[in-house]
Amino acid sequence: MGAPLDAWQVGPWNRWAYQHVDEMVPTVVVARGDGPVLELPERPAALDLDDFLDTQHVDGLAVLHDGALVLEAYRNDMRPDTLHLSQSVGKSVLGLLVGVLPLDPATPVTEHVPEVAGSGYDGATVQHLLDMTAAIDFVEDYETFWRYDVACAWHPPHPYAPAETILEFLPTIGPAAWRHGERLHYSTPNTDLLGLVAERAAGAPLAELIARELWAPLGAERTALVAVDTAGTAAIGGGFCATLRDYARLGELVRRDGAGVVPAEWIARLGLGDADAFARGTWSTEGASGYGLQWWRIDGRPVARGIHGQLVAADREAGVVVAILCSWPEATPSAPGLAQLALVESVCAQLGG
Repeated sequence: MGAPLDAWQVGPWNRWAYQHVDEMVPTVVVARGDGPVLELPERPAALDLDDFLDTQHVDGLAVLHDGALVLEAYRNDMRPDTLHLSQSVGKSVLGLLVGVLPLDPATPVTEHVPEVAGSGYDGATVQHLLDMTAAIDFVEDYETFWRYDVACAWHPPHPYAPAETILEFLPTIGPAAWRHGERLHYSTPNTDLLGLVAERAAGAPLAELIARELWAPLGAERTALVAVDTAGTAAIGGGFCATLRDYARLGELVRRDGAGVVPAEWIARLGLGDADAFARGTWSTEGASGYGLQWWRIDGRPVARGIHGQLVAADREAGVVVAILCSWPEATPSAPGLAQLALVESVCAQLGG
């Protein structure tokens, strides 16, 4: 089918493109290695979700209960081995990775990436990136976001977007009118910069770090992909691609308090950044009560969310993980987002009650 590079992320093109990202933009492999796969024994449960599946541009939906696969459903020609773009769920993948790296969150960002000295990132720490509280003059507006997409190789070159790579773009971001740490200011460049920080702190490409420290240890079944710009910098803020079952395994790691892969104390803090900064924030999402370590806190649960309908939610009390992959025509429509949260709440009540 194919899709135009200037419109592949939106409907109708994304119905095809989210399952063929490597045909749209540069990607690198996140290997699963040759270690054991986390088995998901099948134990079907009576969950009537057909209406949701058929009306919400769903590509895949999986539900785990106490580690068992109780529901797995596909639409739009997706299969169990299909790699699907997760948009900002990639941020949450990086948030877990940072928890296992030798990286002090109190370190100034410029100590790791001096290229951003003199920009809006001056004075920001790694923790500010993790919690989206860096005070930068960048607006997460999906009508104008295309300028950053040019730098990520997600949009054709354009004369009004001179930065051709992520590392060329980041130093052009100026300071905001408030101080670092003062308010939640959700910005995808923060995550891509955090990926660069991780690479330099650990001395390896980000795809290799994710594979070695997270993807293989959690028991992923299949290789994943991460999008990169023309210089090879990972666009981890929105460019992670994996199978539905492996997104569910990612949620299962969170439900199991890190499963010996990520420290339990790190997992406990997911979605729990500074409450005052969250209250003063410039950005939120349906039902959210907090944000921290690149995860949302929604209805008491750590939740990874991505535009156009991507979601991984983990409920420790109910023993439930829900993973949803979609290709909504629009980035952040309210009604479908609320429908997803209602489904999570319903499933947790049915299985955990």
